[in-house]
Amino acid sequence: MFVNKNKGMQKNTIQISSKQKKVLAKENNTSLTTVQLSLDYYNNSELAKAIRKQAKKFLLEEANKINE
Repeated sequence: MFVNKNKGMQKNTIQISSKQKKVLAKENNTSLTTVQLSLDYYNNSELAKAIRKQAKKFLLEEANKINE
């Protein structure tokens, strides 16, 4: 779920399950803190961008499971 919490500051975050966060941490050989900071757009390193890209793939896979 992509959330814009503060309309004035345009603070973005990507919300995924804790299970998916653990997968991202393991796949990227990093900590859960780094994953969360990346999803909160606090970091903008190449690793953070890769983590957000993978999180987006998780969300798209979940969305594709929905049958109308």
